[in-house]
Amino acid sequence: MPKLTIEKILETAIEIEEQSQALYTTAQGKAKNPSSKKFLKGLAQEELKHEEKLHAMMKNKAKLAELGKHERKVQDLKIVDYMEDTSLSADADYATILIYAAKREKSTFEYYNSLAKGLESTDAGAVFSKLAQEELAHKNKLETEYDEYFLKEN
Repeated sequence: MPKLTIEKILETAIEIEEQSQALYTTAQGKAKNPSSKKFLKGLAQEELKHEEKLHAMMKNKAKLAELGKHERKVQDLKIVDYMEDTSLSADADYATILIYAAKREKSTFEYYNSLAKGLESTDAGAVFSKLAQEELAHKNKLETEYDEYFLKEN
C-alpha cells in the first residue's frame, strides 16, 4: 500500500475543490432566479480560493502555518443529512442541485475533518481544520438557501 504523503493529500483536496467549482459553475446555468445564480457564483469563487490556498501549500510548505490560522466553528443545520442521496442529472431542478451540493459539502467537510484529526498538532492539521469549517459553512449556506426556497413555501 503506498504511503500517504502531504503532497498526495493536497492533490486530492485540489481535485475536490476543482470538482466543486465545476458543480457550482454548471449549476449557475440551471438556476432561473438571478439571486440564485449570484449565490452559486459566490460559492464557486469560494471554492477557487480554497484551491488557491492548497496550491500555495503545495509550492511552499511554510505557508501551512499562515493558512491554518483564524478557524471559526460553524453550525451544522443538518437539513440534508437525512434526505435520500440524489444524483445530478442534466435536467436537475434547483432543489436537487442544492441537496446534491449540500451533501457534497458534507462529504468534503468530513474528509477535511478526518485529515485535521489525523494531522492534529501540525500546521497541515490546522489548515485542514480551517478548510473543514469553510466547507461546513458552504453546507450551511446551501441548506439555508434550500430552507428559504423550498421548506418555507410548504
